[in-house]
Parts: sequence; C-alpha cells; structure tokens
Amino acid sequence: MGDGQDLLPAVVGVLVRAAEGVAGGPGRAVADLVRTRLRASAEGARAVAAIEANPGDARARSGLTAAVGDLLAADPAFARYLATTELGKPPEEPTVHLRVDPAVAGSKARAARLGAVPVLVTLSLVVVAALVAVGINLGSRPLLQPNGPDLAHAGRTLRDPAQVRAVLPDLSAMPGGWQVRSGPTSGAGPGADAPCLVPDACDRQLAYATVTFASSGTHSAQFTVVTFASPETAGRAFDLALARISGDGASVLPLPPIGDQSAARTDDTQGTDVLVRVGSALLDVRDPGPGSTAAPALTLFAGLLADRARAALGPA
Repeated sequence: MGDGQDLLPAVVGVLVRAAEGVAGGPGRAVADLVRTRLRASAEGARAVAAIEANPGDARARSGLTAAVGDLLAADPAFARYLATTELGKPPEEPTVHLRVDPAVAGSKARAARLGAVPVLVTLSLVVVAALVAVGINLGSRPLLQPNGPDLAHAGRTLRDPAQVRAVLPDLSAMPGGWQVRSGPTSGAGPGADAPCLVPDACDRQLAYATVTFASSGTHSAQFTVVTFASPETAGRAFDLALARISGDGASVLPLPPIGDQSAARTDDTQGTDVLVRVGSALLDVRDPGPGSTAAPALTLFAGLLADRARAALGPA
C-alpha cells in the first residue's frame, strides 16, 4: 500500500517493545526515529506517553496504532524510508517447496519410480533488506519539509542560495543531543565551502549551502547541498566527488538506493561520506571521524535530505 499502512503492525510492535525495554540494536534505532516523529504532534506525544507509561494497556496500544497510522498516511516519504529498514523485511524468509512428479521412461523405470517417495526440491527466496544498524540515537524530528522563499516554485534547478539553504535541516529537525557546530552558510556559484566540483564547468555550479551538527557523543554530521544548471552536470560532479573519496584506504559501504545516484565510502583517516544526486542537486552528508560506525546515521540523514531536495526542486 502506498500510504504505508502495511507497515503499521511492525511499527507499533517495535514501539511497544521499546516501551517494554526489549528492543535493541536496529529495532531501537527505528523506535527512536518514529517516537520522535510522533512527539512532533500533540496526539502523537500523548500516544507515546501512554504506551511508555503502560506498555500492556490495550487502550494505550489502540491510541498508539491510530497515531502511527495518521503519521504514515500524512508522510508517505517517511513511510517509504521505514520500508527500507528491518520493518520492511518479511518476518521470515519464505521457502517454496516444489513437488516433482516421477518421469515416465519405460515400463520398468515407471514401476520403480512409482514406488519411490516423491522428490522435494526446496528453493530459498533471498530477501535483501537495508538495515539501519546503529550505536547512536537516530531519532529524527520532521526533516522532510523544507521551507524557504518560493521553494514550491523552484522548478528543476535551485539558483538562489536562500533556496538551497532552506533544504538543509535546522536544529529542530535533528535528534535530541545534537547541536549546531558551524553554519549554516550559503553562497552563489563555487565558494570557500563548496569549491568548483567540475573544473571545466564552474559556471554551471549555481549555489551551495552547508551546516555541521555534532552529537553528544563523538559523531558529527556535515550536510552540504550544491546545485547545478542541469542533472547532467550534477551527475559529472557526483562522479568526480565519488572518485575523490574512493582512495586507496577507502571502503565501499552498502547503501540502499537514494535519489538518482548514491554511494557511500569510509576511511579510517578521512571519515565517512554518503553522496547522493537528486536531479540537478548534489548532496553530501559527512562524518570526519574514523571508521564506519557513523554510516547508518549518515544514510538516514542522506535519505531524508534527498526527500527535502526533491520537494524543493519540484516535479519533473
């Protein structure tokens, strides 16, 4: 279903388990995400408070179910994201059993085979699900609603730095415990915070905006949006940027499809980057810290930033 209602039982289940204190790992990360989204509305906040106070109460669960259903119906982009987490994976990987009838190959062979037990051939259907496995809080406030001057009329390119800056999340959109470390800054064309990314097409780089947040732990997230005069130039910028972060020490990180192009790399000395192209915009979400522990958070942030960029660019 396009409104995400098929995810409703799984979402409610993970929230109830979290309230009972039994959800951990990826389940806890998704619970934090949904719970923070719910708290953005009065009805959702009441539902979360009720289930946390008494996880076994049928009325509290009914209220939570209604609040989650409203959230998924009102925000299809968020529901699509949840479908890429473990909530979108079937409870069990289905197995198909095929009964193979004996072949007829002459009277003697027929008699022998008719006395045999039918052969069972098992075909395992492999289900690939993008899991958000994370050791830090990934709860997110509504990150999908860009606001700013004339975003609804921006068309397929963003030329005004104010429009590009409005695509970035602000502090209210970030999880609890995150604070602004620097920015936001923005500008037209290439600039100090966004040098020319396509050397022979600097004039086709229109605008940029960037902001950096830091968590209460050791992680940070730098969001950068760079816009171009066409998707083709943005695609070249994506390829060149990917080449720059794919050095000898870099490792490829698995990434669910995001936007029109996406890739992630991590390096113990250079940090972790998630690159995404949405139409004529190039997005980069980066943690300069060592290792790949930040990758799940950056993947989540990149997916939601891509939805903001898509909304700002408008319909094709």
